[in-house]
Amino acid sequence: MTRIPMAAMLAVAGLLLAGCGEKAQTATASHKKSDTPAFKGAPDDPFVVKGWTAGDKTSWDNQIRQRNQLQNEYNRTP
Repeated sequence: MTRIPMAAMLAVAGLLLAGCGEKAQTATASHKKSDTPAFKGAPDDPFVVKGWTAGDKTSWDNQIRQRNQLQNEYNRTP
């Protein structure tokens, strides 16, 4: 008769203990936020658009403006 409550207590204790094994959900070293402005660029960024010069804010603004215009529904032809 005491086996059922003891088994239930062990099952509940096991569930509570399983909740303690959760990994921390913090950013890892690969996801650090950079303090440099975006127009400065990364030295080894494989996604650099042709025509953009790293460190040139005007070039950066022109590329962003062009990208936004390509996503503008009013500028698309039907």
